[in-house]
Formats: sequence, structure tokens, C-alpha cells
Amino acid sequence: MSGVPPQFFRIAHLAAGSLATVSALSQTSYILKNFPAFLMALYSLVLAIPMIYLEFRVPPNLYRYASFYFSFFGRGLCLILLSLLLSYGGVFKILVSILLFLSGLVYVILEFVPSIQEPENFRPEGSSIAVGEDGDDII
Repeated sequence: MSGVPPQFFRIAHLAAGSLATVSALSQTSYILKNFPAFLMALYSLVLAIPMIYLEFRVPPNLYRYASFYFSFFGRGLCLILLSLLLSYGGVFKILVSILLFLSGLVYVILEFVPSIQEPENFRPEGSSIAVGEDGDDII
């Protein structure tokens, strides 16, 4: 059983996704000045918006195509990638990048702490992530 309340993870996911989205939207203004930074902002939006959406609803096919959103390790690496993509620009973007990088490191560390239980939205609907469970429907 985890000593961390599930609301903590929900707030952390919403804060990280919102900060990354706001930073990426502000970075899209570099379309004429620095086109590669604009493309990095688009990639950041593609990674950050599902992070926010997962706190409200879990799409059925997302686990199949983007399973990294459903583990601490995958989400931590996603946050680290977001921090690297959004590190171009002013002071706000650099601070957001540092916060995203540090939270990504915390998530990677949480993967290896056995006493921390994964939040409910890390489990896709209709399936169990138990290690020793036999899958009868697998051919």
C-alpha cells in the first residue's frame, strides 16, 4: 500500500502537462524566427496533451500505441524528453524545463520503489497488469 495519496499524482500530472502545454504554445511563436524550435513545440504538444487528457479519461487504444504513459518509468522519460524539447527560449521556458526534468527524474526513481503503488489511470480499462496472471485469451 502506498503512503502517497492518489490526488498527489493527479495534481502532479496535471501541473506537468499544463506547464509543458503552455510552454509549447508560447514556443510556437518562433515559426518565422526559428523553425526547428517551432517543430519541437509541436512535438511537445503531441506529448503533453495526452498527459492531461489521461487524468480525465483513458482512451481504449492509447495503451496499445503509447504504453509509456502507463508507467512511472515511461512517464518520467516523457517528461525528460519534454524538458529537452522545451528548453529553447526565455527564462520561463528554462524554468519549466528544469521543473519537468526534475519531475521526470522523480518519476524514474518511483518506478524502482516497490512501496509506491501506481495510480488508477496507469491501468488500462479491462486489463490487469499483474505479473503472474495467466492470459486465457492469448493465442
